[in-house]
Amino acid sequence: MIKKKLFIGSSSEELKLAKKAKAILDKDFDVTIWNERVWDSSIFKINQNFLSDLLKATLQYDCGILLGTNDDKVVFRGKEMLQPRDNVLFELGLFTGRLGTSKCAFLIDKDIKLLSDFGGLSLAQFEKGNDKTFELAVGQIRDLFLSSGDDELNFFPSATLASVYFENLVVPICRYVIENNGFETRKKHFKKCRVKIIIPDKINKDVNLQFERLKSSIETENVSFKYAGRPRYISIDTKIENDVLEFIDFPTIITGINHAISNLLPHDFNRLSPDYNSILERELRRFITTLKKLLIRHGFDEMVEVIREGNE
Repeated sequence: MIKKKLFIGSSSEELKLAKKAKAILDKDFDVTIWNERVWDSSIFKINQNFLSDLLKATLQYDCGILLGTNDDKVVFRGKEMLQPRDNVLFELGLFTGRLGTSKCAFLIDKDIKLLSDFGGLSLAQFEKGNDKTFELAVGQIRDLFLSSGDDELNFFPSATLASVYFENLVVPICRYVIENNGFETRKKHFKKCRVKIIIPDKINKDVNLQFERLKSSIETENVSFKYAGRPRYISIDTKIENDVLEFIDFPTIITGINHAISNLLPHDFNRLSPDYNSILERELRRFITTLKKLLIRHGFDEMVEVIREGNE
């Protein structure tokens, strides 16, 4: 099972606490602390724009924890207060905006007085210097992230594209087969039908050409049908195996993932960096996960199989 990637951000003064949190979470997550300097996993790399690296990190990681400790004193409405470093608060807002409140948590010293703007965030409080309360707070975040699904609506291109693909192709095929108790082709009515969706192992620059290559390795026959409420015919490739009619599709809509990320990270796209490929892989997995969740939600999961290239 692939572990979710988790980012931990903190002030430089509290790296020891960040490392304690990582030690607790390593079993269940692939954890990276903001200052780790191993080249392949480092967030902030030499000669790169700091904000650009942060934006990239929000695309690479499934979950984020920001560690809030009483690093700075500020005066608010005439009263002296303790608050985390400004950069920690900025990163909290950035990660929460990209990942959503169920995928981002604020691990915070209980002595810090929070502003009302933090209402709605996932908060886990601990008592500084008390290891037991810290471990309990980290455990609460761990349980939150582990129970959080990947099918939530968000701004990632994969989830949106999977939803559009599902509504515009998968739903019409499944409903047509159910309403007609099968599908008629080659002068025969097939009561047993299933849909096979093949996802590539990786996304190339020309997805259409990539799918044509995949398609050429499978002997299929194209069929079309008119679906009620649709102004056009739906066209789909099929093959017959053991008296079962298989509808086979290669979702070229995933080229939108490549397009979206290449615009967000043009520098990495041009040199196909490891970071870029890591984000692409994550988005492919999100596309598959979202699709499978939608199938289960609509009761089509027994009719439809979603597989990666090479696992057919």
